[in-house]
Amino acid sequence: MIKTIISIILLSSIFFIFIFNVNIGDATSTFTPELIIRENGSQNMVSSIVLDFRLFDTFFEVLVFTIAIIGVSFYMEKLPEYKGKDTILRSPVIQIMTPILFQIIVLISLYIALTGHIGPGGGFAAGVILGTGLIGVSFVKPMDEIENIFKRSKIEKFKILSPLLIIIYGILGLVWGDTYFANFPLTGEVGSLLSGGSAVLINFIIGFEVFAGTWTILYKFIKHRGLL
Repeated sequence: MIKTIISIILLSSIFFIFIFNVNIGDATSTFTPELIIRENGSQNMVSSIVLDFRLFDTFFEVLVFTIAIIGVSFYMEKLPEYKGKDTILRSPVIQIMTPILFQIIVLISLYIALTGHIGPGGGFAAGVILGTGLIGVSFVKPMDEIENIFKRSKIEKFKILSPLLIIIYGILGLVWGDTYFANFPLTGEVGSLLSGGSAVLINFIIGFEVFAGTWTILYKFIKHRGLL
């Protein structure tokens, strides 16, 4: 686990040392709403800033979140496993409705990630919503079933890929642009799905990371404490 944390930090450090000659420019923003729309194409101005003009900040937020999740996983594993009864809600209504509601929550989460550059939403919100839905499912599933799903999904290992995918995306910016982290040239009409450049891709990467982190913490707390 410690090796994973060190690897992520070293890879990130090497990457930013490699692009250290990037011209940061004036700290005062001179972008107007009209210029942001023309340069980025996202109808949601917040998406334009977070996923394009200030993507460095977003990357470090994802990196800090990833390291925090790894730290929680590492130290929770040192606790003894919970040997008590499963904290399952026995109400027939909850037992029936929770899986149905979770499927609706999954669709809402995907929609918010897919259209985060058009309206309110984005990867962070989508990941939180999906993680919240998973918490509801944990109320009606026994521990052994949750553990089986968690291990088969290998999500604890895949979650460290999100920062690496953003780094790869930043390097590939030289392919379709003239600088690192250049926005992907999707020139659809403002307000359409095919606008906003790389917004959809990055929103899905961030959404997966937030969801994976939520799932990891949920599993660790149930496994070692028997409750949330």
